[in-house]
Amino acid sequence: MKRLGSRRVKWLGGVLALSMMLVSFLANSVQTDQDKQKVATMTDKMKTVCVGRFLIDLPAQAQFSIERGFVGSFNISSSVHETDEEFDARFGQLEKDVGDPIRDIHPPKLESSSTLALPDARAKVVIYNRERRRYPEGGRMVEFEDVSIESILRIGGMTINAGARHRTLDVGARLERTLRQIRPLRQDEIPTEKGFCINRAIVRDPFEHVGNESVVMFAGIPGHPDVNIVLSSMAGTDPAPGLLARHARNVERQPVFVRMAFSPLRESPRSINGLIGDELVLRVREPNFSTGYSFEWQMAGRQDDIYAPLLTFELMSGVNFAAGGKPLQSTLSEEAMFELWERIVSTIRVRPTSTAGDSAALPSGVALGTNAIAGQACPWTGWWACSDGGNGVGVFGGQRQFVTQGRRMPQALLLPPQTLWQRLRGLQPSYESSNPTVWVLADRRQSERSMRTAELEAAVPSQQSARSARSSMLLAHAEPAIGRVVNTGELCPASGWWRCEHGEALDGARWFAAGSALPAATFRTSVRDHGHRQSPFLRRRSAWHLMRVCEDDPELANSGNDAAAAAGSGGFTA
Repeated sequence: MKRLGSRRVKWLGGVLALSMMLVSFLANSVQTDQDKQKVATMTDKMKTVCVGRFLIDLPAQAQFSIERGFVGSFNISSSVHETDEEFDARFGQLEKDVGDPIRDIHPPKLESSSTLALPDARAKVVIYNRERRRYPEGGRMVEFEDVSIESILRIGGMTINAGARHRTLDVGARLERTLRQIRPLRQDEIPTEKGFCINRAIVRDPFEHVGNESVVMFAGIPGHPDVNIVLSSMAGTDPAPGLLARHARNVERQPVFVRMAFSPLRESPRSINGLIGDELVLRVREPNFSTGYSFEWQMAGRQDDIYAPLLTFELMSGVNFAAGGKPLQSTLSEEAMFELWERIVSTIRVRPTSTAGDSAALPSGVALGTNAIAGQACPWTGWWACSDGGNGVGVFGGQRQFVTQGRRMPQALLLPPQTLWQRLRGLQPSYESSNPTVWVLADRRQSERSMRTAELEAAVPSQQSARSARSSMLLAHAEPAIGRVVNTGELCPASGWWRCEHGEALDGARWFAAGSALPAATFRTSVRDHGHRQSPFLRRRSAWHLMRVCEDDPELANSGNDAAAAAGSGGFTA
């Protein structure tokens, strides 16, 4: 009895555990679908933001700020919230406000104060705290003098603050030239002239950037306080190892229990619109059992190229910005975070510019290396390389595919290697990644390469079923509705022209006889197995849409026409 009771308890415990797992799985699946719908809604409308010399698209509802501007060796910030009255008060007090804040001990030593004559603007520049310094050079001590500088500029209802510490004595003239190159931007304006964007303003070229420029954008999404977005651009930095190399080195230094908390989801080089960098995606399990995600893409850049800075884009979830606060559970699921990441990161690009002599700015998003994700409209006709596949996994249609502008980028169908049993049965397994496929523009040629002609799979005729289907249709004195859908293997309800639902299929529109079993669709593929090329064509189940009812077989009609022509020429054909 006891043994029977024990078995019942174990059985009930197993059923309960299985039920809990099933409920948890279903709950997670529902939550994932809801989160993906949230991301689709928030990214349905996007807005473009200019950050430094680059553009990025953010969800329209995202709130962002651009800070830490450093241009021409000056720290520059802007504000649209200060009123004219507040600016006038600061304008008169600037000489007293500069210098060391501990004025009783180290009062500022005013060097000079000047008001600049600028069109439609007011500006003041204050130089202070001249200091003599010494430093070793060539085995001897060299003396030099430096000063600090502060300025305020009021232009177009906007205030610009600029300043620097410990600069050479000609800093006043350099700062004045920089201030003259600043133009305010209207809200949501994307400038077309060359220059460096800060918050609601642009420092137009040419100015003395001396190889150093930097700016940082912070963004958040309403309703998801744990999600943080950061884009930073920093030119003039020393060359350093790339993101993936640094990550690998850090992993080696960490103890095992720390490594177990970080699960890499993606580690690979990635080119975004011609910008070559590294991509690293991690799942982070915190000690408080919360789960967060870290997405990062970084371009190392070149030290002497302001158009190739150290460019870093980060998307994080599960972040608690409260001082000392514990990490939070991500408010978006893993799949939803991937979709949000792809929707934003693929839009990073160099801002296109034009000069007075140019007829128009070059269209954005057409450079080699431009990214597009599955579901988006193709921005340029050409050959696109799939980021999925490799290591024995093929891509249905080929690793490179020709896509015309405006057509939706496809989700890649991946073809893993066949097992021996699958080869014997002539089957090719396939699957789709849960993450949107990323496509990279690899060739801008506007014409498709010539491909080998495929033999389309024929419909299987069935005379008895054909007669019954035709007779039933005639008795009803009605034709099937145009647009009716019938799947592969089902009997064709009416003779006529049927179109395959897959736009990539080679079948297009075909005539089928009533009662015949509709065939599988034919597709191109490019799979290699141990260096030997297999068939370039693949059969796959599909659906067929009725376009037009037509009882006449076009092949028989053509053969009849040929016979009539032959009879008219004495029975001889060329």
